[in-house]
Amino acid sequence: MDQAAFEFGLELSDDERAVYGLLRHGRARAMSARDLSERTGLSDVQVRQTVRSLIMGCGILVASAVDDPPGFFIAETPDEIITATKSLRHRGIMILVRAARLQKSSLEMVFNQGRLELEGEIR
Repeated sequence: MDQAAFEFGLELSDDERAVYGLLRHGRARAMSARDLSERTGLSDVQVRQTVRSLIMGCGILVASAVDDPPGFFIAETPDEIITATKSLRHRGIMILVRAARLQKSSLEMVFNQGRLELEGEIR
């Protein structure tokens, strides 16, 4: 059993194992999607999809940073998790603001519409 499967009690796909094997613990050791792509042979899109799968399907705490250095890493500390989630919330809100402007609607309406759509996917 590989280390990731041992740590998380999971069977990882080949792509998940390849990406997870390159991710390092701690914000200072973030690795860009481009570097992950070059080292795994996966496309940038495949790397991002695999990171999403590690987070959503496997529950691995992969965080991302947009600066110094930009990239993905395994979040270790409460501060790293707080910073990463704050960034995700901000990005999500800004996307909803754009959607509201496109629809000439309120942010609250777009948020509620999104919540209904998400509930439909979960069922």
